[in-house]
Amino acid sequence: MPRNQLRPLAAAISLALVTCLPTGRHGVALAVESDDLQLEEVVVTARKREENLRDVPVSIGVIDGAAIDTLRIQDMEDITRILPGISFTSHQNGPAGQGQDNITIRGISSTVGNPTVGIYIDEVPLVALTGYEGQAEPRLVDIERVEVLRGPQGTLYGASSEGGTVRFVTPDPDTHDFSGRYKQDVSYTKHGSINYDTQGVLNLPVIDGVFALRISAEYGRDSGYIDNYALEGSLSLGNDSAGALVRKGTNSDTNEAIRIKGLWNVTDNVTITPAMLYQRYAAGDNGTFIPAVGMYDQFNQVTGSDRDTLIEPSLTIKAGLGFADLTSITSYVGRNVNRFTDGTYFNSSAIAEYYLDTAGVPPYTTHEYGNDYILGNLPSPVDFTDHFNTWTQELRLSSPVDQTTIHWVAGVFASDQEVRHLDSEPINGISAAFQSIYGYPINSDPQANQSLNSTAPNPNFWTRDVVWQILDHNDTQQTAIFGQIDIDVLPTLHLGVGDRYVRATDTFAETGFGFFEYGNAGTNGSIYAQKATFSTSTPKFTLTYDVASQSTVYLTAGKGFRLGGATTPNDNAPCLLGFAQLGDKNAPETYGPDHLWAYEFGTKSLLFQKTLSINADVYYINWNAIQQSVVIPVCGGQFNTNVGDAKAIGAELEMRYKPPVIPGLIVSANLGGEHAYITSTLNAATAAVGQDVLYTPKFTAAVLADYGWAITADVSGFVRGDYEYTGKSFGSFQLTSTQYIDPAYDVVNLNAGVGFGKYEVALYAKNLFDDRTILQSPQINSVVQGYALRPQTIGVSFQAKF
Repeated sequence: MPRNQLRPLAAAISLALVTCLPTGRHGVALAVESDDLQLEEVVVTARKREENLRDVPVSIGVIDGAAIDTLRIQDMEDITRILPGISFTSHQNGPAGQGQDNITIRGISSTVGNPTVGIYIDEVPLVALTGYEGQAEPRLVDIERVEVLRGPQGTLYGASSEGGTVRFVTPDPDTHDFSGRYKQDVSYTKHGSINYDTQGVLNLPVIDGVFALRISAEYGRDSGYIDNYALEGSLSLGNDSAGALVRKGTNSDTNEAIRIKGLWNVTDNVTITPAMLYQRYAAGDNGTFIPAVGMYDQFNQVTGSDRDTLIEPSLTIKAGLGFADLTSITSYVGRNVNRFTDGTYFNSSAIAEYYLDTAGVPPYTTHEYGNDYILGNLPSPVDFTDHFNTWTQELRLSSPVDQTTIHWVAGVFASDQEVRHLDSEPINGISAAFQSIYGYPINSDPQANQSLNSTAPNPNFWTRDVVWQILDHNDTQQTAIFGQIDIDVLPTLHLGVGDRYVRATDTFAETGFGFFEYGNAGTNGSIYAQKATFSTSTPKFTLTYDVASQSTVYLTAGKGFRLGGATTPNDNAPCLLGFAQLGDKNAPETYGPDHLWAYEFGTKSLLFQKTLSINADVYYINWNAIQQSVVIPVCGGQFNTNVGDAKAIGAELEMRYKPPVIPGLIVSANLGGEHAYITSTLNAATAAVGQDVLYTPKFTAAVLADYGWAITADVSGFVRGDYEYTGKSFGSFQLTSTQYIDPAYDVVNLNAGVGFGKYEVALYAKNLFDDRTILQSPQINSVVQGYALRPQTIGVSFQAKF
């Protein structure tokens, strides 16, 4: 039997073995923990108040802190494999991995502009433009639960929740009891080496009943598993190959994080919650490789690196006013990313191949060897330095907690987001190498210094060997008013109406210089600037009917909206030729907002004496004026534009079962299927009618089992396993592209151990069967690369609670 067919069979056998273990007294649920024979009900805060999940007329996937720990969930990519309706992709022209993913919900997928999915830590939005880097990801340390709200959430969460919202909810400090937790993890990765991770949580009641601090921290290191080889041959001529091994495990990384959260009970009706998150991710290289070189192999001329630092202070004040509860959230999000990648192919090689070799006359024809084997292979680092700074303020009033029949919330929101992006790309040593080959300075050559052909020649065209450098500055200011009211029309019939009006202004400025920037509007000291203003409302309507005391059905209709913005000029001569190939005469300067209407019908039930939970839904989405990034032929640049319209049709099913005949066992199944496709297009060369929206798996499934039993009166055992399947999706609209299809893949994870008192020891395996499918093929600096799961990782963990 082929190996790819053995994996699902082996996964099913593994999970079946879990169900056949001896029966016992208790088990740990996925999303709940219970000591009896019933599933505990899940509480969420999706509508800005605590509610039973079953009462919220929105499709919500929940993973709680216990499941994060027991399932070894490490990042957003793991979350997307467990819950249906959510997926990830590498951001525009960059690698996947931590801080470099774009998150997609229900096929609302885009790698440019503002994100389609809002990411929140508690009530603080981590929203930033996604064209330069991926979305910020908080470390999964001391997380109470993760809520994935599917469908547009603009009414309560703003314009960047067009497709949905992901909320990371952290626990509040306990002002009465001292507690803590320590966890040590050591593992080994196949094709890599040793990994380790240390986590700690401490709850300190400073003044009993009045003030407490909760401090959590993490430090860990993952070994690399991608090897870098020397380059042999010529990139320009296409006879490049791998030579000697230069660096093994080039993509090793470290993570460090600390979160401090306070709780001050000023009075019985007033609380103040200050919080601070700091985290830093440092990678020796990105997690991609070049499939043509070999699995997990590359021959990059420049060793990549990634430094991603996030700081997020916030202050939340809550006050009970009698007639209403007042909440104020003030926050700042600062994120700095410095990322190096290899640009040799689309800088050095491109100049040798398309500008020097194609000249067709001496001295270029007499120096083709030097062009292709020396100049074309010179290392060209691409250095991205990005600064994201966002201030937000939300002030809202809501109905008192004890109010029944009518629940309401109304508020105002303001934010100011600044993004500074510096892209500096030299070709190290090109001036000296050109002088050595040609016998005269590179600035004197009309092919290498195109300004010599103009009325304003620049004798310092190749200053510091820079081939391209740009500085972009975006500033987006946004204000909004919002409100929602939920009414119990009858004891069993509930109506919800909400709306949000938002107005935003985006200003963009760019300046640059260098060989590939020559001719653009922002060169030679001038500043290219654009400004765009957008406004809209995002209404939402819900209707819920209680079929029985533990079962509901609901209907939801809501509008989603995403801000537009300005785009880079791309008006130099090569790019204008590329636009002509796409059927466009002019380089666009702005792109408009996109928007959608989503309709959902769902049901939520807790059946058979609360042993079976079923949440199911179907949805239909009509998405208009989709924002996408389009690669420009000839020049290789990219621009943002609205490509057309799409529809998405799909369904999700989440089931949990706690069989009474096997105490201690909980099994879960999460299934999702969708079809998101283009229905109209402004340019068939960029996206054709009928093609699938990118990065949207046709089908996803996860089967999970969790079993615990008593070994003795003081010792318990547990076995947990999950099988995750992600179906085929599409990574390009171009049928001939190697990125066209992202194939289906599956992964199996296991975790088993014993607990004795306050201590626990576990043995686990991530990617048990070492799936090596190339999940996605991101194009990094014109080179199509491969991204795969981390290879099989076997580890042991120790945990102590006190």
